[in-house]
Amino acid sequence: SDGVSGGSDRDPAGIARQERFVQRMLPLAQDAARQLGVAPETIVAHAALETGWGRSMPTSTDGTPSFNLFGVKAAADGPAVASRTIEFEQGSAVTRVERFRAYATPQDGIQDYVNLLAGSARYAGALGQGGDAAAFARALQQGGYATDPRYADKLTAVAARVSALIDAGLKGGNPRPIEGVQATG
Repeated sequence: SDGVSGGSDRDPAGIARQERFVQRMLPLAQDAARQLGVAPETIVAHAALETGWGRSMPTSTDGTPSFNLFGVKAAADGPAVASRTIEFEQGSAVTRVERFRAYATPQDGIQDYVNLLAGSARYAGALGQGGDAAAFARALQQGGYATDPRYADKLTAVAARVSALIDAGLKGGNPRPIEGVQATG
């Protein structure tokens, strides 16, 4: 898997992992989405892409989670953890160890992500995109959020998957509905 799907759409364990991730993240994403002017599903999709649907988050050497859900790199100062990551240099994938910001809670990590995007002119084009996950993704890539040349496409694909999971959870009779979402229309 390239981190986009988090498991096959036909793999019950992969589907269950994705559903659990959306259930946990969606309530946390509501306020961040409002602050950034994007759909909560887009925020959930970004965290899903960066963490492989919650399977891979930077941790400290003693295993303490960083609550860094969005792959935000650390400056020289402030709490951080070192973690392996793949960066693209001159079109080639290179594995490196980088410093990532560490937070006391998931909410702290999400708020720092909001502050990063809202406070940087580099990401201004990502703000206010509403439900257009593709426009949000393209603006992040253009702003240099990630080095992967396919980043916008991957984020857009994950956003479509998140939306499909939520849509399926809103249908009557689903044994595992996605909580925190109200049917519209």
